[in-house]
Amino acid sequence: MKDIDLVMGSDHRGYKLKNIIAEHLVPIDKDIKKDISLFLDCGCYDEKSVDYPDVVKSMAEEMKGTFNMGILICGSGFGVCMAANRYPFMRAITARSPKEAEMSRRHNDANVLCLGADFTSKKDALKIVDAFVTTEFEGGRHQKRIDKLKHMFG
Repeated sequence: MKDIDLVMGSDHRGYKLKNIIAEHLVPIDKDIKKDISLFLDCGCYDEKSVDYPDVVKSMAEEMKGTFNMGILICGSGFGVCMAANRYPFMRAITARSPKEAEMSRRHNDANVLCLGADFTSKKDALKIVDAFVTTEFEGGRHQKRIDKLKHMFG
């Protein structure tokens, strides 16, 4: 498994769950199976109202360079997912189960996990995150589909 450089972000509704997940993942060297070598929280940093597209934009700026995987959280998980998929280098999915997270990595090489804080318990969120960050892309027949996605943006 290649090293994961992970960036996280949330709006105000996802703030608490983001912190729970960050605490689960950091310190980055506590669980070698996750191979997280770099971690960044790009906001928000409190429960004051913030627009999710602004948080996604901050995360996208980080993913252009250093970071290769992201986690985004809002109330439903849908808003941050729609915003993330506006960027051609982000393949975002909203997962409600570990199996969905696993399959999105295995077959679709998803690099951004979106969660809905209003629909995902702490226990389930941690299982989903673990499945997402520990599952590798299979490549093979799936690679040509990922390549087609990349070419859709010229």
